[in-house]
Amino acid sequence: MKTILIVYAASWLILLFVYIISLFQNKKSKKKDGAFEKFLNKHKSTKEKILDKLVYVIMIVFAPLVVFVIPYILIRNMKTKKQTRIREEERERSEREEKEHIAVCATNYSVLVSEKQNQCGDDYIRIAKSLKKLVDKKSYQETINLLDKTSLPAAMKLGVRECEHKGAGSGSRLIIETAKNVSEDNIFNYLKFEDSPMGAWQAYLLCQMWHYLPLWWHANYDKRDYIYSREDYLNITHFIDRGFNVDVLKDFNVNPEIYGNDGKYYISCCFWTDFGGLKREYVEVSIKDNRFEGLFVFEEKVIYEYQCGIMF
Repeated sequence: MKTILIVYAASWLILLFVYIISLFQNKKSKKKDGAFEKFLNKHKSTKEKILDKLVYVIMIVFAPLVVFVIPYILIRNMKTKKQTRIREEERERSEREEKEHIAVCATNYSVLVSEKQNQCGDDYIRIAKSLKKLVDKKSYQETINLLDKTSLPAAMKLGVRECEHKGAGSGSRLIIETAKNVSEDNIFNYLKFEDSPMGAWQAYLLCQMWHYLPLWWHANYDKRDYIYSREDYLNITHFIDRGFNVDVLKDFNVNPEIYGNDGKYYISCCFWTDFGGLKREYVEVSIKDNRFEGLFVFEEKVIYEYQCGIMF
């Protein structure tokens, strides 16, 4: 289609060029041939005169289109190609940076595991399990009292906006309730965390909390039961009870791990999903000036594969 348009436009350009040349030639020969041309026009039929005028009309109507259409098509194509190239470069750069980040995280984690001791002790696990109990009871506003290395400005509360039971699916999310009764979605704009392993652990718990807050329909694909010890196997909830025997999981190491300091912390934790089984995720948690900078998942391992067979 593009080639046809270009050929079509080029044809009109040629016609326009020929027409302009003929005008110049007519001006030069007007004095010499004026009488002869009058004679010809006088003896032309009405049909011939109409055709002559029609040719001029067509030239006048289509010639400007040729002048504008060709540059427009060329410029638009150049712009589209440039935008496509920029998007492709951005995608490649993003993928390259992600791979580099994964490699750095994996290296840092390996070094820390070999040199340092796992800092995730019983107090870490106790907080994680207590947080899950508060969610089960929907005592959301008590969450901030449990997290002793996390703070909020005065008169603000940590709450939850529960999912709506409509549409194809929706999830619940943590919110900040301000003194003016305004709900803010980005909780990390307000929360502060101690720059310590426990502070990073609590930031991690809040980040992943949405996986076990109330979920509706298709959002249940993201449902997780976090496993902090073997006792948590008994708390796994299935969409369909197929008689799964948790004893097959008893020999796996599911202890959480946390290493790091000075704003960079590496956490590994297990969870169960009916759409994948028992997995362990490895994440980097960044804290700067007591603010949560981000969570980056650099690896996820399947420990025991399982599929419930449900498709929402």
